[in-house]
Amino acid sequence: MVTARTEAVDVIRGLGLGADDYITKPFDPSQLVARVRSHLKQYERLTSGCGREERNKGDKITIQYVVIEPKTWKVWKHGVELKIPNREFELLRFLAENPNIVFSKEELFEKIWGFEYVSDAATVSVHVNRLREKIEDDARNPKIIETVWGAGYRLNDRES
Repeated sequence: MVTARTEAVDVIRGLGLGADDYITKPFDPSQLVARVRSHLKQYERLTSGCGREERNKGDKITIQYVVIEPKTWKVWKHGVELKIPNREFELLRFLAENPNIVFSKEELFEKIWGFEYVSDAATVSVHVNRLREKIEDDARNPKIIETVWGAGYRLNDRES
């Protein structure tokens, strides 16, 4: 997203609506190029697998009533396909591939956005909240993406 809006609330809203990045005008074209390169590297890391094994054999990861198809970038809830922006999908996929492990906001930010990204760990909270609204039956009482107070987030792959 390239915009003249510089307020923190605008950045949070833009990222919350699914933007993968947020750049304010005026901007340095070399910074834009660096961010695009960073996103491409991250895409390559995520699609190459980086030595990670998928939890489930085949092309799907099933977490309770949510099915994630990493190769097609599709997510299904109770059999209905959800529209999930790229960063939210990457976050969900990462958590699903590492179930029941607690990750701090900083760890998730580093894994999903990378070192080159200019923002902070609050971005993770925004994306987690957006994901919860989409995949949880009750976003106010999450059963899949749990908050571990003082530590971070974990994906619960067990029925509660």
